[in-house]
Amino acid sequence: MKWSRHVLILAMIGVFALGTQYGFATPSLEISTSKHVYEYGDYLSINFQVPELVSNSITIHITDSSNKTSAPITLPMDKLNKTITSPFPFYKTTFNPGTYRIDAEYANSTASVSFDLIDTGKIAIPVEFKSLVKTLEQGSPTDKVYAGIIRELINNNILNVPNYNNSTSQVYIPQWFKTSIKWWSDDSISDNEFGMSIEYLLEKGIIQV
Repeated sequence: MKWSRHVLILAMIGVFALGTQYGFATPSLEISTSKHVYEYGDYLSINFQVPELVSNSITIHITDSSNKTSAPITLPMDKLNKTITSPFPFYKTTFNPGTYRIDAEYANSTASVSFDLIDTGKIAIPVEFKSLVKTLEQGSPTDKVYAGIIRELINNNILNVPNYNNSTSQVYIPQWFKTSIKWWSDDSISDNEFGMSIEYLLEKGIIQV
């Protein structure tokens, strides 16, 4: 009888200890990305999951393959399951290919996830170039102005044109190609389609910048 009583007491202590542990445990955090591998032009999308809301924000750091870590980024957390997508895609001008790690912290819980960014040759043109073209189209831009934009795309490795000679003094942009520029600025054709057409026309000597 005494032995049974001791077992019962120990069991009650164990249940109490477990209850206390779970009652004061911090919420666990789960983090994942929409893809394991991204390419230029893709948007980074991150999903966060928590069992309960104890804070209205979550903090992340992004570390690249050279171990450079971003400043803290604070994101809103108003749902148990929250997906946040970057407003801008991956561009060559801002992200190098490689493995990236995202470290997240929420109410003293931490979690990490990694993804790879690879260069598949897909062309993604930073949005500021499109904004510049839209502004220029309000006036009467010359061939030299358009040529200057194309040179910037080449010099920033956004466009790949083998044997490109940027010291040429000749500039020629066919009128019909300026229509393609307008279509691109209006989102009627993609960055990749527009960029590949520029590469082809330059290689064939149809346009000169």
